[in-house]
Amino acid sequence: MRFIISRVHLMNALNIVSKAVSNKSPLPILNGIKFELTNDELILLGSDTDISIKTIIPSVENGNQIINIFDTGEIVLSSKYITEIVRKIDSERIEIEILDGNLVKISDQHTNFNLNGIKAKDYPQIDLHSNGNLISLNAQTLKFALNQTIFAASISETRPMLTGVNFKMDGNVLECVATDTFRLAKKTIKTNESAFFNVTVPSKSLSEVSKIIDNDEIVNIYFSEKKVLFKLPKTTIATRIISGVYPDTSKLIPTNQDYKLEVITNNILAAVDRASLLSTDRNNIVKLNMSQEKVEISSNSQEIGFVNERLNTFMYEGEKMSISFSAQYVQDAIKAVGSEDIQLLFVGDMKPFVIKNKEDDSIIQLVVPVRTY
Repeated sequence: MRFIISRVHLMNALNIVSKAVSNKSPLPILNGIKFELTNDELILLGSDTDISIKTIIPSVENGNQIINIFDTGEIVLSSKYITEIVRKIDSERIEIEILDGNLVKISDQHTNFNLNGIKAKDYPQIDLHSNGNLISLNAQTLKFALNQTIFAASISETRPMLTGVNFKMDGNVLECVATDTFRLAKKTIKTNESAFFNVTVPSKSLSEVSKIIDNDEIVNIYFSEKKVLFKLPKTTIATRIISGVYPDTSKLIPTNQDYKLEVITNNILAAVDRASLLSTDRNNIVKLNMSQEKVEISSNSQEIGFVNERLNTFMYEGEKMSISFSAQYVQDAIKAVGSEDIQLLFVGDMKPFVIKNKEDDSIIQLVVPVRTY
């Protein structure tokens, strides 16, 4: 194997596939990235068995010569070292060549690295076949949906199912739901395709998918019984599915609310942030006091002090009510809604409440209040 490649193109591809490489993998070879050079492209592959990422660098792109190919071949190189070498080489083009056995030379006009590789035949077979239920989404639509739900998934492994985002489709509506039992995020997307499935994908894998999605392009997503495959023009991402049945969350979202507060997003975000400064609780508990005349946000700490802030602009419907909640959870939920004005809908002081955009029912955030004494 011998080729000369644009450093920028190689660096971008390494940054993508390295997201699937873990230094904690029980198989040492999975600490590496597989290089496969054909007559017209370079294929890079990284995997930690939970998530696998393949990306392709064509030899010619938009009339520009990206790779000069002399000899085809394949090798596995340490993700850590090849990425750092390519990052620090100060040249527009890099030459990579297998010298003898598994010894690989990485060089430019001034620098020469010799890096030990591993035979590619020892790399595990990764299933990247496109099969299962297919839906196609705009990349930005998918990215927004992931960012609006991932944060609400649990980080505790005591209930593995809750560490993922549930994708459920019945007809042409895709529901994405995440919850850690203290909060819930739900995003619905109407699609052109009709399908029926119910799978849960690890939130860690979806975080990497969100980072990779960048351009305004179409992403083909294949949902099967064992994996979910995200197929972009040059990159393919496969992630495992969490086995088990995701809890039914449909009944958690209240349909009738007796109290409604409408506020400007930036105003309440800033007020909650300031109120949480004096909260010593690990969840940064703050209290929201509401009436027709005034809306106040406060927190009280015997060790530190007391803070109270009144919102100037609001619209409130209902009787007087006070409710306490985690400042961080509410801030996360409000940011995920992503609108200039938001609605907070309440059933009672100890019932989960809804945060939403009154103009868009496709995104709903649910937060469980906290009992204070």
